[in-house]
Amino acid sequence: MTGGCGVSVVDEPATLPMGIVASQTDADTACLPKVVSLADLLVSYFIDLNVDSVFGVPGGAIEPVYNALAKFGRAGLIRPVVARHECGAAFMAEGYARETGRLGVVCSTTGPGVTNLITGVANAFQNEIPMLVITPQTPLHTFGRGALQESSCTGVNTVGMLQHCTRYNTFVSHANQFEVKLVAAIRSAFHPIPGPVHLSIPLDILRGPSPVPRSNYDVRRVSTERSLYDEDAVAQLHTKILSASKVAFLLGPHCASFIPVIVPFAERLNAPIITTPHGKGIINSRHPLYCGVFGFAGHETAHHTLLDDDVDFILAVGTGLGEWQSNAWEEAIMSTPRFIHIDSNVEHFLQTPHAQLHVAGHIGRVFGRLTELLDQDVPHNSWKDYYQSIASDSRNGHGDGVNRQYADAESIRLSPEDRAKTRDISTPIKPQWLM
Repeated sequence: MTGGCGVSVVDEPATLPMGIVASQTDADTACLPKVVSLADLLVSYFIDLNVDSVFGVPGGAIEPVYNALAKFGRAGLIRPVVARHECGAAFMAEGYARETGRLGVVCSTTGPGVTNLITGVANAFQNEIPMLVITPQTPLHTFGRGALQESSCTGVNTVGMLQHCTRYNTFVSHANQFEVKLVAAIRSAFHPIPGPVHLSIPLDILRGPSPVPRSNYDVRRVSTERSLYDEDAVAQLHTKILSASKVAFLLGPHCASFIPVIVPFAERLNAPIITTPHGKGIINSRHPLYCGVFGFAGHETAHHTLLDDDVDFILAVGTGLGEWQSNAWEEAIMSTPRFIHIDSNVEHFLQTPHAQLHVAGHIGRVFGRLTELLDQDVPHNSWKDYYQSIASDSRNGHGDGVNRQYADAESIRLSPEDRAKTRDISTPIKPQWLM
């Protein structure tokens, strides 16, 4: 249905991507500013996605978007975050997407504003982070006439520049193209492979009237990851887990939204948990089962755990296992037949050709199904006491006898000198204490 302010209102809550929580009530929606310009329409879609921050650097050609952000910002729905440099804004948007699970949005002005974005956009592309890049163009009638900071195909071709580091990249030449291209971009930002997408919109179109009526696209639904998974592969994995005496988890950044189901499963198996460098922080580093980081600047505890002969299977989950994540493709670990790779992106399986099993599908659904299958085989009471002890340890923090496994790991990670520096509060500040 359509609200009285000209902004669509969803009657039933749609399924949202992990990390996104609907925040609007019917009363909130009734008070939304009226959508007048195409820039207003763009920002109204951000509201639909529960995006509450847009990062960038203002400029003349992107002014209509900042005007729309100010209009919706007065209603307390969204805010512009102004960076000192467009590249920094792109990294901010990437961090926002990593931490919230929402779409990261970054915008800039024409010409050098766009070229300044490229490094941050390329980083999001490499790390598979969903990001919407909005850049303007000079007005259509100025194309080919040498306008200031012209970025069209006859000037500094910014659409062409971003072609190679985006999942979707297009120029909006008419207002009636805008919604379908925006929705296509949002869908492409999340699946099949997450990453940055780019819309380039001329200033006169941004300023122009919004198409009426607004289309009935449910952008929250198109941005939701499909919940499919390979049932046969999950059944095989379940059988292997039942036969294993010890399993180790290697978690990448794409596990972040599914930690609430993965960690209890690992606790049930009493399985050590290791993260890749980009996965660091998705699990509390003081969790009793956490053994550190494997890969670039990793920890010996993680390395020893993955090489442990007692480990029957290494479950690599949500990681592309490139050079940083694989300790420069360490053969002793990466070529082991004990490897089992679980991921929603089948392209990641190209890094693990020797894996014993590839499990493709929605990571949360995979572990949800594994938990169901394990419940059928092993009574819940057989692991309940252990689970409660783990939870108690996590709550108690640094108490006597608590987190002994973590304490042992910490003693290996740090030299005696560095351990002393972590407790040294003198000045100048020791980096070890700060971190």
